[in-house]
Amino acid sequence: MKLRTKRIETWIEMIGDNPDEKARFLVHPMSPKEVSALLEKCRKAEWEKGQRFTEVDFYKFKLEKIYATILNWEGIENEDGALLECTAKNKEAVYLGNPEFIDKVLEKADELYKNVQDDLEKEAKNLQTAPTGTETNR
Repeated sequence: MKLRTKRIETWIEMIGDNPDEKARFLVHPMSPKEVSALLEKCRKAEWEKGQRFTEVDFYKFKLEKIYATILNWEGIENEDGALLECTAKNKEAVYLGNPEFIDKVLEKADELYKNVQDDLEKEAKNLQTAPTGTETNR
């Protein structure tokens, strides 16, 4: 039985408000384990009256998720029409200027992971319930 051991990386296409505006994103959907580790990384501790409190820095979490999920892009331009290279600085700038759009990219990536996991679960279930074959009498 073959099981997935490699990271999922695939291109997704996004369409802007104008149907002629298209961009492609190479994404790596994060597994629940990766998201959990990222949440831990983005926790910050504060002390108040001798007690330690931790909370998640959600801005840092979002940026780190963008950095980890979006590996490359094609067709992303700035306001002047110049193509933007897919760098950490540009990812943050695009997110700050277009948070809803980048959230949609992340949602699509999360859907991809969920769909792959669902397919793997169905395949595993089918393997468990498949007939064992015919018996021969000797």
